[in-house]
Amino acid sequence: MLFLTTTTALFSQSNDLPKREAFNLRVAVDETEFYNEDIKASSYIYPDNTIQLYVGEAIYVEVELEKKKIKSMKTVKENLNPEKTLVISFTQKTEEKSHKGMTLKIENPFDLTLEYKASMFLMKYNKWYETDVLPIRPNLSAFELWSDIIISIALTEWKFK
Repeated sequence: MLFLTTTTALFSQSNDLPKREAFNLRVAVDETEFYNEDIKASSYIYPDNTIQLYVGEAIYVEVELEKKKIKSMKTVKENLNPEKTLVISFTQKTEEKSHKGMTLKIENPFDLTLEYKASMFLMKYNKWYETDVLPIRPNLSAFELWSDIIISIALTEWKFK
């Protein structure tokens, strides 16, 4: 977990955009065990437009396009511009305190297909792994499901086609 914490601290931005407040991450493993980690305050979006989410987080990301290319991405507190705001959430499904799966949901409000790459930090191996994700069709939501216990997910290389 040292790498994950160090990475978050190194890439945190100082600006007026909404940031992740420090919190205790608690992820269900089974009926009696939980994964716990103190997460430091940090930005959701790194300078290269990588978005990192921990289990249970949901954010709004306003995207400015210029000729189908991403000019800027920023987190916002409210979805005041739904026509240009991605809604992204990363959740854990549990039953009787036991892990049943992880879900990443991304709402694409644009008239263009959204492509991105994803890496996940797996509790079982204590390291990052790339994973396959599908493009998100125009004006639709996409759901990615995993059975692994994922502590954090990093979303990168965003582009519209």
